[in-house]
Order: sequence, then structure tokens, then C-alpha cells
Amino acid sequence: MRVLVVSANTLLKPLPALPVGAGMVYSALTAAGFETCFVDLAFVEEPLEVLREALEAFRPELICLSVRNIDNQVIQQPESYLPFIREVMEVCRTSSSARVLLGGAAMLVMPEELVQALGADYGIKGSGGEAEAVRLACELEQGLAPESGTVRIADPAYHPVYSRIPPKSLFAPQYFIPNPRIKKASMGYQASRGCSRHCIYCSEGYNQPVACRIPAEQFCEDMRILETEYQVHNITFVDGVFNHDVEETVEFCRLIGRTSPTLEWSCALTPAQITEELIRALKENGCRFVDIGADSGSRQMLRRMGKQFTPEQLVTLGRLLEQYHLPYSVSLLFGGPGECEVTVQETVETVNQMNPVYILASQGIRVYPHTSLYHVALKEQVIRPEDDLLAPVFYQSKDYSADLLVKALERSRHIYKDMLMNSIGGRT
Repeated sequence: MRVLVVSANTLLKPLPALPVGAGMVYSALTAAGFETCFVDLAFVEEPLEVLREALEAFRPELICLSVRNIDNQVIQQPESYLPFIREVMEVCRTSSSARVLLGGAAMLVMPEELVQALGADYGIKGSGGEAEAVRLACELEQGLAPESGTVRIADPAYHPVYSRIPPKSLFAPQYFIPNPRIKKASMGYQASRGCSRHCIYCSEGYNQPVACRIPAEQFCEDMRILETEYQVHNITFVDGVFNHDVEETVEFCRLIGRTSPTLEWSCALTPAQITEELIRALKENGCRFVDIGADSGSRQMLRRMGKQFTPEQLVTLGRLLEQYHLPYSVSLLFGGPGECEVTVQETVETVNQMNPVYILASQGIRVYPHTSLYHVALKEQVIRPEDDLLAPVFYQSKDYSADLLVKALERSRHIYKDMLMNSIGGRT
């Protein structure tokens, strides 16, 4: 059976995201013996025409369509990407009779809604989609087609054959050009799947509430491929939280050091699971930058946002990173339930005790189904049960406004920036 894998993401700013997930699906299907073809719609002038030509030339029987983002998640200038995805689906339907399987990061947040809205035949939600795509392709080949509209739940466990890093030749060379404005490495690598946290706005902890770390043997082989074939010596671990468990993370850092002693890397840490031994292990085994997804520095806001740490733990993490000369950033999310002038000021005062390289501040929170925030938004009548959440819908506390943040930043030691690295306010 012929299978066409399509990466539909065309966003190039602030940094083009290497479609590793789609590439892994391609590699898994190839390893399973299917005749495969890979099409990346980024870096091409006419993506729909490129797709049409590939469909007509390859004549697939199954199309695996990877959808990375539904919208830009920016309340000030919301932009939906679904119109383009609908155009992609139209090309798939008019230029091919193949069944369409939806996958990708977007399927973590609204899988059933996307399958229905786009008219796809099947969908896969959750990490581990590469093995599930192989299972579906095998069923189709055997004439055991599932019911149309079915959404399958992927097993997050790493498959020893299918969960492998794809060949570098699959990707455009533009992905590997470093951006001097971005502190993190351009090459992302996921070393764990699922999430043990329960932030109120995130559906990952709801879908896959237990984190699953990649087996050591697979990680070692992937690192060998990255260093020899990709010639990459600087990566970002794109795990939502790198330190789910302190002892396990310390051991994993030491594994990195033994496997790739010259590798430099960055990661995202939660202040909830921090010891000095962990920070020392990061430093001694190649970590060069840390993202702290704090969301807030206010005690009551951290509790309301479902965070499992305190302002004191956040400051302690910052000081430990400074002690070990590890630069870091802090990401904040203003406007959550109960956000007001006092909580904004508390956050600024907490971050004033830290010395991050930069601070990213988002305002307003995208509302997704199956999250705690969804139920808060329903209760406060921000949304209604019948609302279509595929269109960008945001929650923002009635007691919060952007003016409150600007006013609070008059007492900031730092410059706060938005997601595009534009200055919001503050001083150094």
C-alpha cells in the first residue's frame, strides 16, 4: 500500500519547526514495509500545487496529514490556521481517493473536533502516533477499515523500531540554519512523552497524565545519528517538562554526558522538582540554557493555574541556575482566573528577585475542551457549551487588563517581551 505523509505546517517565524513527528511517521511506515512518500509544505512558494502534484504522481491509498497548530494563540491578534488546512484537505479530496488520517500536535487538544470539521477519515491523538499509524495502515491493507471518523488513542511508549529519528535527508536544509535571536537550539528532540502536571489550560496532562521517558538504548542511537548524520551538536529538549522526577532526570543527564560528551543542549524545568544535585548534573553534562515555564510569580495565581510550586521555589531555581552559571528565561501567562492588579504586581516583584536572560509574557489564555479552564470559562459564561472552540477563544480575568501589566512593569528590573520578542515594558 502506498502512503503519503504530509507536514502541513508552513509557519517560519519566529523559528521554523522541524517536522520530526511527521518524519517519524514516515520512517515507521517505511520500516513496516509500506511504499512511502514525504511532502513538507514549508519553504515552498505554492504549497497546495506541490501537494497536488505529489498526489497525482504518487497516487497514495492513505494520506497521513500532520497538523501542528490550530491558531497562533495570541489574544491581541488572533489568527486561525484552519482555512489553510481546509484548503489542504480539499486538495487531498479532489486530487486523490485516498483515506485521510489526521495527526500532529493539534490533535492533542481537539482531536474529535478536527476530524469532524475537516472531514478526515481517521485521527490519532496523543504522542506515539507513529506506531498507531502503522497499525491503522496494516488494518487498511488487510481490508479491516475502521469506522469513518474514528479517533484512535496512541500509546505514548517508545516503539523499538517505529519510534526512531528520521533521516536528515527528509528535511529541507533551511531548518538547520541557526537564528541568532533565539537562545535555544534550532534542532528539537523529545526525550519524554506525556505530562505528569495538571495545568488548568493544558490538555496533555488530561490525555496522557503519566510521563514516559525514552529508553536509554534508543536515546544513545538517536544521539549517534544526530552527531554523525545530522552533524548537530546543539539541541533543545522539547519535552513540556524535562524534570518530571528528580532522580530519574539526574540519571538521564548523566546518560547524556556518557553518550554525547560534546553535546550542548537546553530544556524546560518546573520549579516543583528541583535539587542542587539536579542543577549540577545539568551543568556538568552539557546543558547550556533553561526555560522556566512559571506562568506566574503570585502564590494564589500559581495555585489557581494548577501549578505545583511556590514563588519561593521559583526564586530558588533561579538562584541555583545563577550559581551554576546557567542562563535561563522565564515564561509568564497573565490574565488567568482571579488575575488582578495585586497578583500582577506580586508576579513582577517575584521575578525582580531573579536574573533571567529574557522574560516572555503572554496575556489571555486559549481555551480548549477537556481542560479545567474550559469548565471555569463555562461557569463564568466566557463560553457556552455550543461554542465552536476551533475558532480562537480566550479566557481573560474580568479584573485584568494590559494596562495593569504595563503599570506594574514600571517597577520591574527587567524588560518583558511578547512571543515575537517585542518589548512590552519594564526597565533594566
